[in-house]
Amino acid sequence: MIEKIKAVNPVYLLILLFFLFKLNHIHHPYFWDELGVYSRAALYMFDHQISMMPNAIPPELSRGHPLLCSVIFAVGYRIFGPHVWAGHLVALLFSCGLLLVLYRLARDLFSHEVGLLACVLLAVQPVFIAQSSMVLPEIMLAFFCTASIYAYLKERFFQVALFSTLAIMTKETAVVLPVSFGLHILLIMIWQKKIDKESLTKLGLISAPLCAWGIFLAVQKLQNGWFFFPLHSDYVSFSFADIYPRLFYYLSFIFKGQGRYLWSAVIILSAAMFLVKNSGGIKIYSIWRRTEQQSKILLFIIYIAVSLAVSSLNFHLARYILMIMPLIACLVAAQFFYLSQQTRREVLWTILLFLTVPFLYYKTKVFNIDADMNYADIVAAQQEIITELNQHAGPDTTVGAVFPVYHALLDKRAGYSAFDYKKVVDCGDKEAHYVIFSSLDDCRKDRKGLNLLQKRKDSISTTYLYMRNE
Repeated sequence: MIEKIKAVNPVYLLILLFFLFKLNHIHHPYFWDELGVYSRAALYMFDHQISMMPNAIPPELSRGHPLLCSVIFAVGYRIFGPHVWAGHLVALLFSCGLLLVLYRLARDLFSHEVGLLACVLLAVQPVFIAQSSMVLPEIMLAFFCTASIYAYLKERFFQVALFSTLAIMTKETAVVLPVSFGLHILLIMIWQKKIDKESLTKLGLISAPLCAWGIFLAVQKLQNGWFFFPLHSDYVSFSFADIYPRLFYYLSFIFKGQGRYLWSAVIILSAAMFLVKNSGGIKIYSIWRRTEQQSKILLFIIYIAVSLAVSSLNFHLARYILMIMPLIACLVAAQFFYLSQQTRREVLWTILLFLTVPFLYYKTKVFNIDADMNYADIVAAQQEIITELNQHAGPDTTVGAVFPVYHALLDKRAGYSAFDYKKVVDCGDKEAHYVIFSSLDDCRKDRKGLNLLQKRKDSISTTYLYMRNE
């Protein structure tokens, strides 16, 4: 029995521990974008029909995105019921799947030890911990993108076409996959100075997601009258003045935020060590031609660069970097072991730093939306205020609120209220008998004529409940 336990791959224990830890969070009510858009979209499908057609849900919920994310969560609701924990459980299963795919990718490319460390590095990141059980597309997108890259490295191109298509039908940002694969294949063809039938077949297969997305956009034009959601189209900018701060934000968050300055230190030290070891002269273009492994690492770099470039064209949020974070964790883990082999020194203290520093950023004193576990405190405060409201009001009571509390009141399935409120208006509406607002929202309520019933402070904000004087 003991021998069987010892034979168990520790990565499965890691994933199990992560799953059990996150079970504490699956009953949290929905928050921010998952409350205002994504859970509502999935619940709308649950209530009506589950479909990939663009007109299956109202544009204000689809936002012009492909609908696979909503479909998967809606199927989860059909299986488990339309409960908060059901949506979060589906997300958590994808998160565990992502850890497993990352391990196998890093193991096959480098070693078992690198794969295990890569999983640990990703699992302890506050942004991953927070997102791992939320009804949002980013974890699902990261899973399909990482699976697609793993399939590409194993030269399973039908799987590449499948996972890439699933990724782009989850969110159109996955257009970076065929672009990255195409660039990688073209570079190899240039270096090998030949164009063969196999390479052309690969190019054809990796274009599958573009075809799927093109069909979706064409149908969307027929059904909704536009290819891209007008509001989101306004966010896209090719101006350097807009691209630069977005790119700087992503690079800063990836390589400095939440304790990842240690990642940067490992990257810099390993690069310096490599240059010292190869000080006899290096032709940059030939580095990636030496081994098959180095050619695959080149794909990682292309994918990360293309992803950052595409992401910088649009509105930026911290969670968007999850589609590239698994690969960066893999590279950092590999560089860490490269350093340990070159220096031949005890590195246990460094490992401990890697494992403990991110937990210092598990909750911060800065509002970072859903990039760390601060959101749980905000949710608890809003839930307490709405519970107090339920003691005074009923379903027909007119309540004033703005996003995100506005949506928390409309549907009890969001996890906040014991019943649905039928009359929820803007917080400044004089018809509101009760008003809820927070220091985080844009409600600048004139408090004249209102009596404070309760206020609830969390780590970074305060939520208020007022009643109008009779």
